[in-house]
Amino acid sequence: MLLGCGSDNLVSANGGPDRTLSLAVGQELALTFQSIGPGEYASPPAISSPAVEFRDVALVTPAVPAGVTQRFRFRAVAPGQAVIRFEHTGQGPAVEDTVDVQ
Repeated sequence: MLLGCGSDNLVSANGGPDRTLSLAVGQELALTFQSIGPGEYASPPAISSPAVEFRDVALVTPAVPAGVTQRFRFRAVAPGQAVIRFEHTGQGPAVEDTVDVQ
């Protein structure tokens, strides 16, 4: 389980295997994904419940030759659990993260 990193209001994590994150209502979440080869993670990702809302996605600079780096931002808005599913437009794997909001 990942908890807040950095400021009290922001949880940040790099893309990787599926994980569970724990947030408080009002906290923001930033997830960064590095694609290798063609394609990127589609926006907006699928979110299974209204406990978490999608804020935006941005490219992270500087660019690297391997592929795009994207930062997805979310906000915890209500107690509950949400599964966020990121689909890759190329051959990258889909990623599912579970967010527990307290």
